Amino acid sequence: MKFSLITATLGRVSEIEELLISLSAQTYRSFELILVDQNPHRLIEEIVQRYDSQFTIIYIRSDRKGLSYNRNIALDVATGEIVGYPDDDCTYSENVLEDVKNSFTENNFDFVLLKANDPITDFNFITVENRILSKKDIIKKCISYNVFTKLNKNINFDVQLGVGSFFGSGEETDYMWAVLNDKSRGGFAKNATVYHPANLSSKDSERAYKYGLGFGAIFKKEYLRTKKLSVLLQFYKYLLRSAGGILLSGNKKFYYKTLIGRIKGYLNFRIN
Repeated sequence: MKFSLITATLGRVSEIEELLISLSAQTYRSFELILVDQNPHRLIEEIVQRYDSQFTIIYIRSDRKGLSYNRNIALDVATGEIVGYPDDDCTYSENVLEDVKNSFTENNFDFVLLKANDPITDFNFITVENRILSKKDIIKKCISYNVFTKLNKNINFDVQLGVGSFFGSGEETDYMWAVLNDKSRGGFAKNATVYHPANLSSKDSERAYKYGLGFGAIFKKEYLRTKKLSVLLQFYKYLLRSAGGILLSGNKKFYYKTLIGRIKGYLNFRIN
């Protein structure tokens, strides 16, 4: 089993070296890193040259910014059976790929998730669940850097979604929903960890609005794709939660921005 790891980077330098150090230490060695560099400088290329003798690195320069667009560039050249998306500010524990490989082969999983800890505080903000996961769990448990799935060359990230787009989030959920079906099974790699800075600004109202746009967009897209009433019902439940937050929470602005973002995202999204 071979892994293709995809990282689209912009604005970070030292963090990339930390990622490469963690990949150099992996106990399972059948993998490639496809690194798409959107920076105007050549600092990342210099770092890559120090590590490309230790494992396979496919280094690509891109003059167009956008997370989903540049992940698609990498997907086009990926050769692995399993694909993962480490962010440019995360690192892996040394057993990640080995544990994920075992989780796929021993359980016949369609996707595998990692627990996530903050690298400074070691705060565990995505916790292991000892149960079989389904497509319904993706929206709650999946962030791009903690998920591995079987590579499907027929499915790309929607460039309308994610960092650098109007709908500034939701790209990984949309991708996973497209790759998986209602019979897909997954679970956590029990002994492996991805380290990524915890989002300590979870009550930032402007961030909530931006995330809300992507959230509404992916539900609109999933409903148009499946025509399932259950998708709309799930979306309406999330709208009611936001409305309840406005009424009951001390941070009314946060929940208001979340609600407005979700509604606008749903109404404004169009499939290209």
